[in-house]
Amino acid sequence: MRRLFKALESELEEFVNQRDDLVMIASANDNDAPILLKLLRDIEQKQGTDIFLLFADDFVQAGAYVSVIAERLREEHRMACEALKEEGKLPLRPVPDEIFNTALPPLDRLWKAICFARSLVPEEGGHRLVWVACPQKIADRREYLRLVTCFVPRGMIQPWMRGVRLVFRDQPDSTDFAPGLTRAPRTRVLPVDLGPAAMEKSMRDDVEDDELPLEDRMQSLLMLASLDSAHGRTDDAIAKYKVLLGHYQSTSNQPMQAFILNAFGDLFQRKGELDRAQHWYECAVPPVVESKDPVLLATVVKNLGEVSYKRQQFSDAEQYFDGLDRLAAHNLDPETKVQAIEWKGLSQEKQGRVREAVASWEGAVTLCRSIGLPPLLKKILEHQERGYEALGEQDRARAVRAEIDASRRGEVPA
Repeated sequence: MRRLFKALESELEEFVNQRDDLVMIASANDNDAPILLKLLRDIEQKQGTDIFLLFADDFVQAGAYVSVIAERLREEHRMACEALKEEGKLPLRPVPDEIFNTALPPLDRLWKAICFARSLVPEEGGHRLVWVACPQKIADRREYLRLVTCFVPRGMIQPWMRGVRLVFRDQPDSTDFAPGLTRAPRTRVLPVDLGPAAMEKSMRDDVEDDELPLEDRMQSLLMLASLDSAHGRTDDAIAKYKVLLGHYQSTSNQPMQAFILNAFGDLFQRKGELDRAQHWYECAVPPVVESKDPVLLATVVKNLGEVSYKRQQFSDAEQYFDGLDRLAAHNLDPETKVQAIEWKGLSQEKQGRVREAVASWEGAVTLCRSIGLPPLLKKILEHQERGYEALGEQDRARAVRAEIDASRRGEVPA
């Protein structure tokens, strides 16, 4: 995966540094658009001397889109002027009013905005303006691309284009959808494919790359093992987890040993092989205790509680969920604390200790109400109603049922 990101970052950097092309069309789906934006921000931090203006607002209609960009530019200008004032320097010249004039065509306003930004870039020192339009969603692709196409140089390079790089994010298949744009002079296309297949291939390449640091290769192998496990490729996952476990044992990495042993348990729990799942979760306890990682310890304890409950070892499950309750309090994790109390109560109920179960659920209900966890509250109220009925406390059961019914009608914020 590192290789995939590095390749994209290199292509983006090369575009910024070259002097032949003005426009880059970055073809990326909505899921990959934030990653594209992150890579560009990383390049901005690395470059230091260039001015990057990045706009991530959704595109619905050209006029509204340019108006939003104009306001973003105004804010960037304001912050720059404040910084100059603190340094005792003169402010930048004002943003032209015509950029905000909605009576003008959107294209004219956007062009004037780019030209104004370009005019602020120092002429000496090789500084460049990198203008990035990376809408996270594009509602009207044809209208968006009509706007983009207007910035493609058809003849001689204009003065405003010098030292400018324009990056426009488009949806995938730009070459097929808009061949006139993507084949235009001084325009290049960057396909951004960060889908599952591309990611998996990149990770496999990383694992096999002897030039990468060993820890990086192991990280990619771990992600591949997780993919194998998630897709039911059990034998492949086990083979990779064994390599990983051996590596982390040889390096005395206790947290990662615990993580891998817990992953073995997850794999067998998904297969319904509860005995083997419990074995691996128990194997994870010594290294996770040694690691002193409270979050990872809570994960292992939760898994042991779930497996014990499924195996009808309700006394053990109760102890595990009681421990998880205390760990969640230590970790300041109220949602996990509520779930731990809920399952402790269910374990008590299965042992015939209904009154203790009801007391547990009453505590969970109080916590849900105090911090606002409506979905969990509804579930626990149903347990509570069942417990009151088992104890013969019909009035309390009816009161809880009325609250549940009212919440379903939206009358109570349960």
